[in-house]
Amino acid sequence: MRFLSNGISLATAGIMATVAMAQTCDLPTTYKWTSTGPLATPKSGWVSLKDFTTAPYNGKILVYATTHNNGAGWGSMNFDLLSNWTDMATATQNAMSTAAVAPTLFYFAPKSVWVLAYQWGPTSFTYRTASDPTSANGWSSAQPLFSGKISGSSTGCIDQTVIGDDTDMYLFFAGDNGKIYRASMPIGNFPGNFGTTSTVIMSDTTNNLFEAVQVYTLKDQKKYLMIVESIGSGGRYFRSFTATSLSGTWTPQATSESAPFAGKANSGATWSNDISHGDLIRSNPDQTMTVDPCNLQLLYQGRATSSGGEYGMLPYRPALLTLQR
Repeated sequence: MRFLSNGISLATAGIMATVAMAQTCDLPTTYKWTSTGPLATPKSGWVSLKDFTTAPYNGKILVYATTHNNGAGWGSMNFDLLSNWTDMATATQNAMSTAAVAPTLFYFAPKSVWVLAYQWGPTSFTYRTASDPTSANGWSSAQPLFSGKISGSSTGCIDQTVIGDDTDMYLFFAGDNGKIYRASMPIGNFPGNFGTTSTVIMSDTTNNLFEAVQVYTLKDQKKYLMIVESIGSGGRYFRSFTATSLSGTWTPQATSESAPFAGKANSGATWSNDISHGDLIRSNPDQTMTVDPCNLQLLYQGRATSSGGEYGMLPYRPALLTLQR
């Protein structure tokens, strides 16, 4: 039997490598992050970059986002492909000719097509498809994703996310009203319209369940993670919930402002009090929205602690949290 210089046999080393490669992590019970500073500045004519969605693409990083101009206009954009997060500072920012606000980007593997879902289109939620997701203006015509309405909300349906399991696709969304909503369809019917009916699956105060809901599959586990943006006394922060089924009940996980999923209390960020609308970095681009708890990172929107004013004019910028274990 051959041995390495440290006395470990080649066979044992192989087993150790296999175990390392197959490592599965539980979510922590308490979270602690480190943060970058702002990764990019909006190009001329825009005051903010926000509502990030990101997916891996051909070994690189693809990011779409919402923009706001110097007036009252919302829009959307993507960055040229990134090799590293530091590339955001110099990457070309490509405006979309038709706004896709609060976008959700993923690859729908069963039909080999990229999907971009968004709000404020022809219906409550809308989607477009493409074979090449890097082209900001290469998407198909708008198609209805959800045609329903909600009551008791000043905004109506906002901040959709879409996720699938083996048999069904699910739409989750918020309404700035303390409620999280869900709709579903058989996976074989997607891409398509979730219809006009949704179910309230969570209710709380407006501040506790505000907006920016995201739902993920935990890698190599039959378990799901939901994060929801909340309004705290010290800024925007994320609360987390878990479930064993996308159609099931969600259990609070890290839900206080003092010990959140991610917020001022644990982000490590000094430049921003807000840890706001963004996306966890996914292991693959498909509809399962899979994230690896061993290596959690969150692309978020933050703003200078000294900033204020009308919401659309707040100077949001992208930054990245990395979980410390």
